[in-house]
Amino acid sequence: MEQSIEIDVFHPNKTNRHSNWLVDSRHEFSALETKMVACIINQLAPQITPQKDLFGDLYFKIPVSTFGKDYSFRTLKSAINKIVTRTVIGSNDAKQYAVAMVPIPWAEIKNGVLELKLQKEAVPYFVDIAKHNYTSYQFEIAMSLTSAYSQRLFVLLSRFKDTGKWHGVAISKFKFLLGIDKEKAYNGKQANGNLKLRVLEPAMKELAEKTDIEFDYKFKKDTGRKYTTIDFDIYTKKLRNHIDSIDVKERAVELLQQTEALPPSLQMVELNTALSQYHFSPEQRKMILDSQELQNIFYAAHSRIKGGVRVKKTPTRYVAWYLMNDNPDLGWK
Repeated sequence: MEQSIEIDVFHPNKTNRHSNWLVDSRHEFSALETKMVACIINQLAPQITPQKDLFGDLYFKIPVSTFGKDYSFRTLKSAINKIVTRTVIGSNDAKQYAVAMVPIPWAEIKNGVLELKLQKEAVPYFVDIAKHNYTSYQFEIAMSLTSAYSQRLFVLLSRFKDTGKWHGVAISKFKFLLGIDKEKAYNGKQANGNLKLRVLEPAMKELAEKTDIEFDYKFKKDTGRKYTTIDFDIYTKKLRNHIDSIDVKERAVELLQQTEALPPSLQMVELNTALSQYHFSPEQRKMILDSQELQNIFYAAHSRIKGGVRVKKTPTRYVAWYLMNDNPDLGWK
């Protein structure tokens, strides 16, 4: 027998289990609406384990403070006005199957609490009935993203982060999944120019800054002159840092070997040229020039920067830290 279930208290779980059917569907939720949907997903898996034929409507109560201080009541009000009209579309042309739904037909904000209704017909598509056909990601990370495209790409790429590859994605399918397939503006004057400028590059930057994954992409031509697919290469932060550290070390060693192969007079010219790229005081420069040990340490740090190491502050501070780490008596600030 069907019954409505009210999930009264919102206690966020660390991990979202996002139904892959929903991952592969098309929708046009805004960034704030996507966060509302993420809250629903966050509460589904641990709190209900219903049989498919017994689903009823589900009601979720979420404190508006969950969405942070950036959203005013007016903004939240506008979001619930739109979320009750949003359509989610899923299809499989090979199986001649398609479904369209408005999964959240009712929303209310009252006394600092947002209440959302997930209608019974939509519940089976939001819940991972088989308990294995889902994509996992960190709820807190998803809630930190401010762009709807970043949010969408974060979930899509999280699905494939274990393999590190999402290749051969039809550009038309990609636009469909992001809800931009009807906007000609995303084509741009150059091939997919605006898709790069307005979607991929901003999302790449935000994901790198806020999430545990990064990605590279490449447009590809299957036949003829027209780009038809995209290849995504996905890296977890741990893997990216490992690759970077290996590459930087190899380039650093190569630069050091090239310098050491020069005659002494040219080595000094090379050293002065390298030092001129940093904002050391005359006293600090003299200390480096007068000490073979400091020169070796300086070259190690300098070659790492030239090799592409990521510097959190400034190159000068990085090199100074490198020098002081081995020589704490320098007393540089």
